[in-house]
Amino acid sequence: AEMLDYASDVLGCEMVYNTNISSPESQITATENLIAADCDAVAICNYSDDILPKIAKICEENEVYFTLIWRSIADPEVKEIVESCPYYLGNTCEDEEKIGYRMGKSLHEKGCKNVAVITMEKGDATADARDRRFEKACEEFGINRISEVRNNTLTAEETTKAVENFIASFPELDGIFVIGGSNTILEGVIQALALHEKTGEVKVACIDFVSGLDKYIEEGSIDAISGGHFVDPLFSYMLMVNELAGTPLSETCETVNLNFVNLESVEDAVNYYTYVEGDTFPYNEEEIRSMVKYFNPDMTIDKLREIADAYSVDDVVERHGE
Repeated sequence: AEMLDYASDVLGCEMVYNTNISSPESQITATENLIAADCDAVAICNYSDDILPKIAKICEENEVYFTLIWRSIADPEVKEIVESCPYYLGNTCEDEEKIGYRMGKSLHEKGCKNVAVITMEKGDATADARDRRFEKACEEFGINRISEVRNNTLTAEETTKAVENFIASFPELDGIFVIGGSNTILEGVIQALALHEKTGEVKVACIDFVSGLDKYIEEGSIDAISGGHFVDPLFSYMLMVNELAGTPLSETCETVNLNFVNLESVEDAVNYYTYVEGDTFPYNEEEIRSMVKYFNPDMTIDKLREIADAYSVDDVVERHGE
């Protein structure tokens, strides 16, 4: 939100947020409420594909543009419906299946054979996509998926208890995959392993960054972590801003892909929190303006994709490092 507020200040736009959502139905209501608040365009991180035809219909009826953030559309029928809506501008996302596979491969390379999984409840589009390819990696590399916990609202204490149950029930446990992390979940995992003197013995792979990663990596509490995709909304935002400015980057809906950031050393983590999620943003005022054709006539959808494709810790350090 802070990065979008910053971009809005640079470009002279106003951001309105509605995060009061707890179900797919409430997300549809949130979209209606944003439209009622006179928003000209809406960016949505949808729970599932199922709600998108309804959202597309609402936006088209109200002549309000919309984009997706952190999401792609997996269901081919839904994809056809949404992409036929003239007010759908496109989406920004990473390859969630690819990163699920990569985490499975990373655990295999660390020697893991028996892995437990902490994930969201079925129906979460992102978690399900990551899980699909993680399962494929398990099959390919002979990893046993010995247990799992599915919960969208785990506290640190609940996570600690879940991991303690893993340890008690499966002495052969040698890996844990956190499909979607937060500080509470990761802290719960790390605390349980430390209490039972399993730190380093049970490898931990996690998607999504949390604070204190440099310490966790240095201690050996985390063995593989990918994330850094908080910049996704900026690119969907640029699709909307260009459209509303009367300088659309495309006549059709577009997909912008970003790469996950992989942290493999303390230096990587320090650079990430210094240059990417530090006191400044990964794109400065000049760079934000350059993404809008109104200010930069040379901007195209291909150039926006090039900027997104280049995104990494090294990219930000190269542009902003001293």
